[in-house]
Amino acid sequence: MNLTDTDRARDDLAKAVRAGHPETIARIIVANVWPLYTTYPEALTAAVVELPSSLLDRHPILRVLHPMTAVLARRSRSYQPVPHTQDARLMSPDELDFLLLAQMLAFRVNGDVTAAMVYARRLENRLLETAAEGRNRIDGPLWFLHHQIGSTVLAAGDSGRALLEFATARQLGKFSGQPYAERMALSRTALAHAVRGTFSEAERALAEAAEMPEVTALHASATTSSEIIAAALIAVDRRSGDIDELLSGTCPVDAIELNWPFALLARSRAYLSCHRPEDALEAIRLASDGHPTQRGSFAADVVASSTIEALIATGESSYAWALVKENPKVGVLTQLATVHLALYDGRLDTAVVELRALASDQTLGPAQRAETVLLSGWLEFARTGEIDAETARQILRIAQRADRRRLLEVTPRQLVERVRDALDAESAEEFALATADIEFRDLQARPSLTTGELRVLNALPSQRSTATMASTFHVSPNTVKSQLRSIYRKLGCSTREDAIRIATRMRLLAVAASD
Repeated sequence: MNLTDTDRARDDLAKAVRAGHPETIARIIVANVWPLYTTYPEALTAAVVELPSSLLDRHPILRVLHPMTAVLARRSRSYQPVPHTQDARLMSPDELDFLLLAQMLAFRVNGDVTAAMVYARRLENRLLETAAEGRNRIDGPLWFLHHQIGSTVLAAGDSGRALLEFATARQLGKFSGQPYAERMALSRTALAHAVRGTFSEAERALAEAAEMPEVTALHASATTSSEIIAAALIAVDRRSGDIDELLSGTCPVDAIELNWPFALLARSRAYLSCHRPEDALEAIRLASDGHPTQRGSFAADVVASSTIEALIATGESSYAWALVKENPKVGVLTQLATVHLALYDGRLDTAVVELRALASDQTLGPAQRAETVLLSGWLEFARTGEIDAETARQILRIAQRADRRRLLEVTPRQLVERVRDALDAESAEEFALATADIEFRDLQARPSLTTGELRVLNALPSQRSTATMASTFHVSPNTVKSQLRSIYRKLGCSTREDAIRIATRMRLLAVAASD
């Protein structure tokens, strides 16, 4: 494989194209893929587009380079990269590196992040255990291999591990002679930090990236959108800057590049923060319809968690619970959304189980840990009606961080009042100052029901007819009908199903008649 002689690679490709021999063109591209990819991407793409499908299928790297592959993978024609056995046997160590890279990228484009991670691990092991001439060269592709491994790990939802790969890619990129290598690594570094909630580190990466040269056209869209999405995630959580302008610069929800779930996360969070859950649901629908997603991916975690949060905002908790059942343990974001849903609906046992699992998760970023503290405080308040002093101090520290404005917005006002009561006078004043501009949401007050109304309400899930309830309670059917009308009025609904759903959320079905 030729890794350094760019002019020779260009000339050999041009000569093969003029001769019109597809086999020769394919062989030259595979043998010179790195110099062509980094220096002559337009000529490379133009040559690949003209090759027949049979050749593309024989050489996975060619299929991945074809611009139609990513588009078609969104529908039914996902690409399964399996090279011919004979071709694989004849490959050099450097070519085998690119084969594994192509397989990893192909599965990532297909939305099969689990399979992409298998090849990412194989490539990692190969970099550690097998020598290759090209990787030992200072201007070789080693930085790019680490960059793509990190991007795959990030797509799988492990932002902490991805940061290690991006740091390696950046250090290697400094010496590569390709001036855009550092900027590519910094853009994805900023995105990973923004997802974790380490916003000062994300801003540092963005500032350094802005001082770097522009990237080539082949990587311009992915690099620019990574930087814009990182800035948008920061602005949304801080409730600062022109969020709408930032969101308009992110990749659209139906984009084919890796960044689409991160753009969707920023967009849905912005809509929910502005009390526009219907817009969030529409963006989620368009994004999920336009992309292949699989459990275990960050994309699936974003889609599930954002949908649950939007359904909570619209009061459709029954649909949200159905989604939770369909997506068990999708990821950290979905776990946090499930805790929010459980607290909203009064299912405290479920909240306890999920919070215990989150507390033992060592991969959580600072933002997820802060959200866990807030949800734990909500659980404590729901169980006892009070907040202890240590929990109150933890929530105060979160409130004093400008990075956590979005998280605080979903904290119930009643909980905020208990936090203030549990703090000493000086801390309470600091807490009031830190939260003065936040509009907290009220927990829906439970209506006051009579003993008879509570009895009828608790019978609704198991006894469908008015006559049966009247017989069970030894009252007339008209009495039951009158109590049902009163229940509907107090709960603000008109059907049994809605009454059961609302009563479940308010924990009224667990209230004994003596209460």
